[in-house]
Amino acid sequence: MKKILTVSGSNSKNSINRTLLELASSKIEGHEVTTLDIRDYPMPFFSLDREESEGHPDAAKQIRTLFAQHDAFIISSPEHNGAIPAEFKNLFDWVSRLGDLQNPMFATNKPVFLLSTSPGPRGGATNIQTLSQIMPFWGADIRGSFSLGSFYDYFVDGQLNVEKEQELTSAINHFIASL
Repeated sequence: MKKILTVSGSNSKNSINRTLLELASSKIEGHEVTTLDIRDYPMPFFSLDREESEGHPDAAKQIRTLFAQHDAFIISSPEHNGAIPAEFKNLFDWVSRLGDLQNPMFATNKPVFLLSTSPGPRGGATNIQTLSQIMPFWGADIRGSFSLGSFYDYFVDGQLNVEKEQELTSAINHFIASL
């Protein structure tokens, strides 16, 4: 049994990315699943001056500990203007400062699956591409992704339509099988 940390990278209380993450998490069987919601770990915006004068926030240390305790990750992040949301990027800025090249944020090659959705047709695809390119430098082994465009066209009455539900299930099952 693996310990999987699901991470919601949205600071919105009505996040469709959190909804997608919950759907993906519900498909995981036989593993321990823990959820990290960035809203539960507020941190000031990173700066070298703040790091020098105030040290590292306790929230960053807690997240670093959670990362170390888990074997794999499913991360759902919205896309803000084609990029990683500022608050989510801030989490990485702080947590990455607690490691080094021998002990990166995701340790060495921990499996990561990326999710994103949006009301628009691209479904956060640009952000997934960006995360896929930079996260390996933090020790992540990107093993798959799922992008759902036009969220409100496919998510009706609390459920994905059959086709998108099958696509998500297949993607999550493929990731879990890779662990």
